[in-house]
Amino acid sequence: MKFKPGIKQINLTIFILIVITTFGQGHAQKESNEKIINQWFLSTGDWENDPQIYVREVGTGTEPVIMLHGGWGAEHSGLVKAISGLQDKFRFIFYEQRGSLRSPFPDSQISFENHINDLELLRKELNLDKMIIAGHSMGAVLASAYASKYPEHIEKLVLLSPAHLKEPFPEEDKEIQHQQFLANKEFQNRIEIRKELEKYSLNRADSLLNSRERTIKSRISFGKLMLYDISKWTELNNGKALYKGEVYDLTAKTYPENGWNYFSAFKKHKYPISIIIGDHDWLDFGNGLYKKWTQEVPRIKMTSIRNAGHMPWVDRPKEMTEALRKNLN
Repeated sequence: MKFKPGIKQINLTIFILIVITTFGQGHAQKESNEKIINQWFLSTGDWENDPQIYVREVGTGTEPVIMLHGGWGAEHSGLVKAISGLQDKFRFIFYEQRGSLRSPFPDSQISFENHINDLELLRKELNLDKMIIAGHSMGAVLASAYASKYPEHIEKLVLLSPAHLKEPFPEEDKEIQHQQFLANKEFQNRIEIRKELEKYSLNRADSLLNSRERTIKSRISFGKLMLYDISKWTELNNGKALYKGEVYDLTAKTYPENGWNYFSAFKKHKYPISIIIGDHDWLDFGNGLYKKWTQEVPRIKMTSIRNAGHMPWVDRPKEMTEALRKNLN
């Protein structure tokens, strides 16, 4: 004889299943939201057919800050470490510039002007009248280029380890640049580099190294250029799959014919500008250039972080957090 459940038992079973399913869906949805809702794609035209730009939002604060990674052709994840300790105060909006890892574009659509246009497209999508923009390295050039074209939409610029904001390089500053080159060359030959290579038995010809060893050696070499403290090279991400070097070349081919001098553009407007840079940044070793150039625009606030390279949030995270907090507020 088969057991036949009564109506009450059936209803109870259905109720339990609904509760379990709803709870499970709600729990899964919460986890899904935490992982996915702050990552989205910015349409550059037709949603189905045109390339899209990857966007990631980090932080629970209400004040939006647009974060521009370096490159051209790099990706955003390394820069996320720079905002450590500030996520509860701000809503940081990262996006990967066209041609970068998560924002693939045809070569024909990669240009300096299109990078600027993408930032304006993002502003409109976010419905922001004015933006706080923080740009690192070439991202600082992009931030400055955007501010030059759309000054009415700038609330504040924070330039992190900026690439040269004067292009071509001024003749009167080439001696400073030469002395910086010599000092940086000596610094890159420091004994700590050799010891780090010896620690992993990498002081051999590249042809004798396997892929894992070549990867480690490549990252140490990258750290040699980017960091003051070479022991922190493990905190860096680099590799051909992550950095699209061809995007740099494609963008550089489309630079303005007469170059740029963004300090001249800064003089024409009143929005606040900050520069945060390590004193061992290979692009301005000793900071002689930016100490000189910022005198042209007295309102620029410059913070030099001691014993830090091109990525000061890796070398000196506490000092970087404090400098960024002070200049964003």
